[in-house]
Amino acid sequence: MTSVAQLDEVTRRELVERLRRIEGQARGIARMIEEGRDCVDIVQQLAAMRAATDSLCAELVQAMLERCFLDGTPPAPQQLARALKAVIRGGR
Repeated sequence: MTSVAQLDEVTRRELVERLRRIEGQARGIARMIEEGRDCVDIVQQLAAMRAATDSLCAELVQAMLERCFLDGTPPAPQQLARALKAVIRGGR
């Protein structure tokens, strides 16, 4: 099974930095709700956060696949199917 531990340090650091930005977006949205801000503004921010998490997910899957292929060991079909299913169904 592929683990993020197999990714290079730079890639892992970039993924964590992006996740921390998403965390900041979530805190900002919570603050907007607490302040009673406009619903449309909140929904726009939620959509932006969802796009950021979708992009992060796709980047992680891409990094995993590149790592597998660079090592010359293609992922097991079940492993690839699980990753793609998670992306397509949003982790459900």
